[in-house]
Amino acid sequence: MNPNTPMQQQGTPTPTVIALGGTGMIGRALRTVCARRGVSVLSLSLDPDTQAAGYANLQIDFAKATEGAISAALDRALPPTAPIAALCIIAGPSPRQIAEVASFATRRGIPVAQVSSCLLYRAKDGSEVDESTPTLTDTEASFSYLRLKMAEEAALTAAAGNWRLLRTNHILGQGGLLGCIPGHNRDPGLLDHLRRGQPLRLVRAGQVRVSIIHAEDLAAAMLDLCFDPASVGQVLNVVHPAPVMADDYFRQIAGLMGLSPPDIIALDPSPTDFWALTARDIHYVSRHPSVARLGFRHDLTSALRDTLSVGEAAYTALGGHLRDRLTGRAHPG
Repeated sequence: MNPNTPMQQQGTPTPTVIALGGTGMIGRALRTVCARRGVSVLSLSLDPDTQAAGYANLQIDFAKATEGAISAALDRALPPTAPIAALCIIAGPSPRQIAEVASFATRRGIPVAQVSSCLLYRAKDGSEVDESTPTLTDTEASFSYLRLKMAEEAALTAAAGNWRLLRTNHILGQGGLLGCIPGHNRDPGLLDHLRRGQPLRLVRAGQVRVSIIHAEDLAAAMLDLCFDPASVGQVLNVVHPAPVMADDYFRQIAGLMGLSPPDIIALDPSPTDFWALTARDIHYVSRHPSVARLGFRHDLTSALRDTLSVGEAAYTALGGHLRDRLTGRAHPG
């Protein structure tokens, strides 16, 4: 499907995209993409109930939801005659709940896309990693985030329906914290640090490749892949095809803020720190034809500009949840 092609046909009811965890950075981007394509969004998240033109959020605490509660809520909100374009699993549901909604999707004939992580690959420093690279074993997953993502993937891949897993890497967009390698990963103080003219301490002095994607490009990919029969049952690397260098990433942030390029000092990160996973020089790529057909609206510069567009005062508050999820401190709902 062309990224700009409307999903609604003239004279037919407006289809709905279901988004689990649809009020964060990716969820807001999905709402924008769906509005562009003439599709409504039904989100389930911890945020309060909301109703607006083309959008609704049902408040649900995934950590407290009883078995069957999520699929029952979806059945009430979307009766059997309601057209459902796709189900996007972004964040929030437990592996058990993913299995539940996968069963709901199979029963209703809905394609499913689930966001996962390229960090699950058994990747070597300096390597190029595609979908043929082995996944970590249970014993190799040394951080809670990795173990959770592996369990989430297993819950979906055990389903018999129309699903695909999207492994991605460094996501940018409004509501995200900037910083892509140690010691400034998802750093709430990064903008203040740059304004004070302080040097950045970066692993390998910033000479590390990073694979990025803007949240809107990821949201569009979820929808496009749900309508691509070749993506069914596949694990797909969905990142911008051109990696960026971390030192350029930080220098571009300073430039967009109207500041001089920061001095960079080499850092030796602790291997026990979660962020050490991002210190490796790895280029994530896809060899799958379904990914080759995707379009990307944002390069590094436009993605950074959009992330900064929320304003410096709102930057830290908006990005805290993403940082906490990655490091295992967030509430699972």
